[in-house]
Amino acid sequence: METTNIHTSIARQAHNAVRSLFQDTGWDVVEAKQPDHGEDFVLTNTHGQAYHAVLKTFTEGRSDRVTAFFAQALLEARSRAKKEQVRPAVLIWVNTLVPSLVNRLVDFHRENGDGEPFVLLSAAGVQYAEFPGLNLDLAERPTRVRLPARMTTQRLVFSDLTQWMLKLLLAVDIKRGDMFGGPAVRYSTATDLARAAGCSVNTATRLVNALRAEGFIESGPFLNLVQRRKLVERWKAQYQEPALSLPMKFLAPMPADAQLPKLLQKEGGVLGLFAAAKALGVGHVHGVPPTVWVPNLMAADDWRALRRAREGERPDLIMQQHSFPLSLARGAVVRDGMPVTDIIQTWLDVSAHPSRGAEQAAELEHGILANVIGEGA
Repeated sequence: METTNIHTSIARQAHNAVRSLFQDTGWDVVEAKQPDHGEDFVLTNTHGQAYHAVLKTFTEGRSDRVTAFFAQALLEARSRAKKEQVRPAVLIWVNTLVPSLVNRLVDFHRENGDGEPFVLLSAAGVQYAEFPGLNLDLAERPTRVRLPARMTTQRLVFSDLTQWMLKLLLAVDIKRGDMFGGPAVRYSTATDLARAAGCSVNTATRLVNALRAEGFIESGPFLNLVQRRKLVERWKAQYQEPALSLPMKFLAPMPADAQLPKLLQKEGGVLGLFAAAKALGVGHVHGVPPTVWVPNLMAADDWRALRRAREGERPDLIMQQHSFPLSLARGAVVRDGMPVTDIIQTWLDVSAHPSRGAEQAAELEHGILANVIGEGA
């Protein structure tokens, strides 16, 4: 009962914060009445601007969970706004928020969004706002948590795009060239890295500067990562919180291994964890149901070929929603007609798995990735 009361209180605070924010700046705020739109708002103003906004509320700002639901909110808002012929928007309310979450959401939105307006609120007020027509004190310029000056230019943040660029910098040292779905070359400048990563030169430059400030890049003709063990330990720490997951069963009475390739080809998932290691030819752990990474767990729950496994029933596969979908998707390779996570992503994912994950990670670290995450290379 106490937990229910806490969640009810948090939801009430979030709704009140949204109403106050928009109504105080001249907007009409209407809550959607449909049962499945319990945290939706229709926002309109006298200038003809209209949005269908999806609100997600959290008691704590766990970055992987908030980012995953932020991505889900984007998809939900787009779908519902299209039906109503208005624009989509996203509202996030976190009771306890840390500055790094703000920057991670902003980076994720800029990398994966389509310019949808969004606002991030907490119990302390508005933390970030990028919303046309929302007249705040900063004259509609995006507001952002200010970090200490020493952190603004030298802070290494393992965002989705950062991880993709780190993979590009490390790919040349992978012992086999068929383990990574990107180029395996050395980069001389941040401009070269930006071109390969498909991002702006400024974004790549910020990463290179942060790596250099922390002693992870040595001077020379190429951008060569050093102190790799220290670097990758910090990288692996981003994966300690478990991803959202669902245990699933196939509906058809056929062997699961025979149905999995067709499912991935049709629905767009990516094979991961121990099954990915096996598909890449470096598997060491057996007997664990295969994991399929999906872009949106809510949507994947409706895949026609599957149903949820019942309590006590061994699943045919585990569907999970990844916290870093861009890096995962861009690095993926194809094995036997199935998209499979690249060797670096596979290592990152298994490293935090509670069931023999450390064993599989160690096998990769001392084998195929020995030159990638060691001190040399």
